[in-house]
Amino acid sequence: PNANLPQQQQIWVRNYQIIEQVASNAKEAHAEKKSTGSELSTSLCEIGPRFVLDPIRIFRGSFGGQTLYQNTNFVPPTEQRALTMRNRGRDYEMRKESQEMKKKRDKEIVVPEDPLQDVFY
Repeated sequence: PNANLPQQQQIWVRNYQIIEQVASNAKEAHAEKKSTGSELSTSLCEIGPRFVLDPIRIFRGSFGGQTLYQNTNFVPPTEQRALTMRNRGRDYEMRKESQEMKKKRDKEIVVPEDPLQDVFY
């Protein structure tokens, strides 16, 4: 293992099917038996979905007991949602604060009265 790479905390699962094919004629069967020692040609074919498991905890027993492994990087979904909501709340506070600052600036800006304003009326 390379020391520069981060340690993988996941279990990758793939499904394979073992395919055994019988030779169609005697010549192929003899060649297969000579190369592999068996008349059957065996190969693996990947089937089904691949998936990744991200274990949180592994116990000694089925559903409890001594903890053998605990993923310290795991963040529960409820905590992720709470963080998202907190960030949305901060965005709202910042927006309201900038609106109030704009109102204050608008009040401070005084436009001088134009002496020619009523000329064309």
